[in-house]
Amino acid sequence: MNTIPLTHDAYKPTYTVLGGMHGRNCHEAFPVSVLVLNRGPNLYRSSIFQDLTHIGFDSILSIEAGDESTEIESLAARYPQVRFITFKDPVTVGDCINVGVRESCAPYIFVLWNDMKLATSTLSSRFFDKVAELDLVCLVPNLADSTGTALPTTIHPAVARNTIKPVSLVPNRDNEKTLYPYDWCGIYSREKFIMLGGFDHTIKQPYWQRLDFGLRSWLWGESICQAQALKLLYTGQIPVDETSPSDGYARFWLKNIAPVHAIDNGTLPVSRFFPYLVQSGHGPLRAWEAFSQARRWVETNAYRFKQDVRRLVELWDPFE
Repeated sequence: MNTIPLTHDAYKPTYTVLGGMHGRNCHEAFPVSVLVLNRGPNLYRSSIFQDLTHIGFDSILSIEAGDESTEIESLAARYPQVRFITFKDPVTVGDCINVGVRESCAPYIFVLWNDMKLATSTLSSRFFDKVAELDLVCLVPNLADSTGTALPTTIHPAVARNTIKPVSLVPNRDNEKTLYPYDWCGIYSREKFIMLGGFDHTIKQPYWQRLDFGLRSWLWGESICQAQALKLLYTGQIPVDETSPSDGYARFWLKNIAPVHAIDNGTLPVSRFFPYLVQSGHGPLRAWEAFSQARRWVETNAYRFKQDVRRLVELWDPFE
């Protein structure tokens, strides 16, 4: 069983970076690199790079789904601001973002997908001054379908049957709290992302990998909030999360739901083993191995915990 990573560099997949003559200069226009995640048909690859460079972004990373060297070489010649990252082996979306953060030299990384369009008319240096003032691990956008109808992408926590049950609502106003970045999108603080350890590469299921990062952020004293001034439109089909329990859920539960916060640190009590054994679906030996790994991880990070999940839910005020 894979050990729970302690840093976002704990796993380094093999990848190649192409193009980007200006990619590492991080010009002064905006203190941010854009990370474009790719899925589905590559119909709008050129147009998204054109839109982003027109807005003023001069450091762009594109995560490539496959080895399309001829097209990449052509795009790299047209857009010297873009660096194209290709992976040798299959990776999770969280792995891709971890690599994007590693490759970026900017203090912020703006993550979006190739099937999205930035609906914000202008982004100014003043906007990014506000981002810095908010001091969040991630500032998430409003997301809407192709007609402009707002989607329920603000996530609030609730607890039921000894686990967390996220509730999705349409964003109500600026700076509203949200449990995690919906569909991975948002402006991430590079410093805080690295401090938190990034996305857990051992959790393969996208939903639980994303929820693990978001809940860890809140339990360790960081915040994720929504920005009305930042809006993205889906140009294609809106993805649906697979939320059924899995091995990823079991690890998520051990890292985020099971720990208890007391005085000034977090612990994973031995009494949590039996509830874990029942719901994990593993035999006693395998379950104890996973539980022991989680206890060591919690112990190592004990003083990073500022609250536990029950306190988070009890004190949750979306507009605090």
